[in-house]
Amino acid sequence: MSEGFIQAGFNVSFASDINKTAELTYINRHKQLGYPVKFACMDIKEFSKKEFLENFIKSTKIDVVCGGPPCQGFSLAGKRSKDDPRNLLIKHYMQVISVIKPRYFVMENVEGILSFELDNFEGLKKDIYKNTLVIDILRKEFDNIGYKIKYKVLTASDYGVPQQRKRVVFIGFKKTEKKVPEFPEKHKDKITVKQAIGDLEFLNDNEETEEYKVEAFSQYQIDSRRGRTIGADGHTINSMLLKNHKSSRHTELTKERFALLKQGETLKDLFNRLSKRDKEKYATRKNICRKIKENDLSPTVVTLPDDLVHYSKNRIMTVRELARLQSFDDSFEFLGKRTTGGKERKRELPQYTQVGNAVPPLLAKAIAEEIMKVLN
Repeated sequence: MSEGFIQAGFNVSFASDINKTAELTYINRHKQLGYPVKFACMDIKEFSKKEFLENFIKSTKIDVVCGGPPCQGFSLAGKRSKDDPRNLLIKHYMQVISVIKPRYFVMENVEGILSFELDNFEGLKKDIYKNTLVIDILRKEFDNIGYKIKYKVLTASDYGVPQQRKRVVFIGFKKTEKKVPEFPEKHKDKITVKQAIGDLEFLNDNEETEEYKVEAFSQYQIDSRRGRTIGADGHTINSMLLKNHKSSRHTELTKERFALLKQGETLKDLFNRLSKRDKEKYATRKNICRKIKENDLSPTVVTLPDDLVHYSKNRIMTVRELARLQSFDDSFEFLGKRTTGGKERKRELPQYTQVGNAVPPLLAKAIAEEIMKVLN
């Protein structure tokens, strides 16, 4: 979200995340661009306290606050438990808005938030909501602190992102504001997977390189290499080294399984057409895995690296390829571990998760430009 807002001309002065790896990646990017940023690496429960926030931003006038309270509890793909503690983090986002009092705010979440109810949710002014839709809670709570909200489901591919990613975007504005930002208009042209990452497909499994071995052959690839985000010196960062382009090591059986997949097909689809003998040979517990289509949009990029298989190589996607599908500049380097598994997934934020959790910068830019129009 910050990357897109910077592209639209905003100065992102303050940021917060609970995870140290997120902080490392975030600060490194701001240093690359030459912009100062004050980062609070802490739990939002502490970050949202009035005393801390007032000391953190001092007398700085804030026009816009952006946030994305964790969405796993609301996700249609998840368990959607009313008792998921992550559902309550939305309250701390409201608290941040009530203290900082920006002119506008942006909140991003999954579609599932629109149909989700919370029970015994306590508002900022101690109101108790019984089995109430989250959207109704948001309207009432923000109204209580002087804001109105509007929301819309936006599809990333409508804004130059080569991906079928749908997210609900909320725009909040003070009741006293005379002008309200519109949602961005859709782009007509769609970017395919091949147009986005075709120049990176030379990599086989268990390989790594920092060298561009193929010339860019689409405008999207050229823009990714040259950079879209303007730094403090007035220029973008032209990527000379290919960072985060390392492929996973697969067994021969896994590569055979990937080779059997047709573009657009999931492993579940594959097993439905295999013989009993081949089903037993290639059996795996992971059926969600899908081979992407080169001449179509990518499915939603998620945090698990083995959900998407390359269209022409018998391997999963690299961090850089997924970052391209999210519309990140190639110069944007993701730090920390490349991946992790098991119990560590709950604590760590590896590169794949950072990419999957992100708002596509070009989508964020489209939203930010509409707010900038009103501010100007």
